[in-house]
Amino acid sequence: MRFLFYLSERTLFHQRSDQFVPFIRMLAVIGLIIGTVAMSVTLGILHGFENNLVEKITGFEAHIRLESFRGDIRYEEDYVSGLREYPEITAVSPYVTFETMIRKGEDTEGVILECLREADFRNMLYRSKKDIEGTLDFREDREVKGIYLGLGAAEYLNAAAGDTVTALFIEGIPSPLNPIRKYPLVVTGIFSTGMKEFDANYAYAPLSFAADVQESGETISGYQLLLTDPLLAETVSERIDEDSPYHYLPITWKERNLLLFKWLQTQKAPIILTFGIIALVAMVNIISTLVMIVLVKEQDTAILKSMGMKPEAIRKKFMFDGLTITAMGLGAGILVAKLLEWGQMKYAWIKLSSDVYFIDRLPIDISWGVILIIVLVGFFLSLTATFFPARNASRIKPVEVLRYE
Repeated sequence: MRFLFYLSERTLFHQRSDQFVPFIRMLAVIGLIIGTVAMSVTLGILHGFENNLVEKITGFEAHIRLESFRGDIRYEEDYVSGLREYPEITAVSPYVTFETMIRKGEDTEGVILECLREADFRNMLYRSKKDIEGTLDFREDREVKGIYLGLGAAEYLNAAAGDTVTALFIEGIPSPLNPIRKYPLVVTGIFSTGMKEFDANYAYAPLSFAADVQESGETISGYQLLLTDPLLAETVSERIDEDSPYHYLPITWKERNLLLFKWLQTQKAPIILTFGIIALVAMVNIISTLVMIVLVKEQDTAILKSMGMKPEAIRKKFMFDGLTITAMGLGAGILVAKLLEWGQMKYAWIKLSSDVYFIDRLPIDISWGVILIIVLVGFFLSLTATFFPARNASRIKPVEVLRYE
């Protein structure tokens, strides 16, 4: 075996008068590097987008929302205690959602106002929020409650931390007998999640404010559930659906954002297919290279066979050549891809519009799983590609090649 490696090294790297073999070897390695970088970066971008979406959504969205098709429901302590017994559920919070108008001066903006207890909000949703101005303070013990306002809504209203805004609630058609109800709120903080559409449409207030608006604290919109792992949401949702009364509807974070993930899945197949063809071209380069090497080294191969080297050893020697080229190309390609990933995530060479893509730079996340798949597929295709040139080399007849030497 050591002798076969020695011959392979002499064939690919030993400098002789003719430079043809090193030249075609270099072309094959460069082609494989390009194919590896293309596949690694492509899969890294897809993986990066998916991870970024999951991180963003699970940061500002409860992992599971438990609602009822009856509409508002009453808080049930026994039912909540049962939910807390699930090992995957780390927190359960009642919440109330309003579609309301927020007014400051002459400016009015429609928002979705979610009301939770401040302790629950800090535990479940606060980690994804970046304080732009002020900080979270629901003023639960004050007469005028606090509101935690999204950056987009605050900019539209020209509101700043410390300002007082008015929440407007309308039921049906306003009239002297059905006036618009107005409730003052103090803007204690302005947040940003990095998702402009979300920041422009969401605001948060204490659950006690919802009780004031409803004139009763007995009804809620549902429960928000936090899990140990957001990827367990679908499994836990199915179990909750089986164990809960029939009117409860568990909705996972993925179901609430189904269109985003469908869009991502739609992009995967054509992109992987396109760049997979590039990687396949790199494999064709290996076949071409080995065929050239077989032709150039035909005389040397005939001499080795005439000295007693077996056809099986000849075949292994040329397969070593192909695997060596593959290892060089894959190794260098993965290294280049990881450098591109590091540079892009650190310096944002390629920027994106956060209004459209929810992030300000093209995300690349080349995981070790992706690298393992590329390496395994690369070596499998390399073995397949090198088999036929190696077999042809093992069938060389020394008498015919050396007849006129």
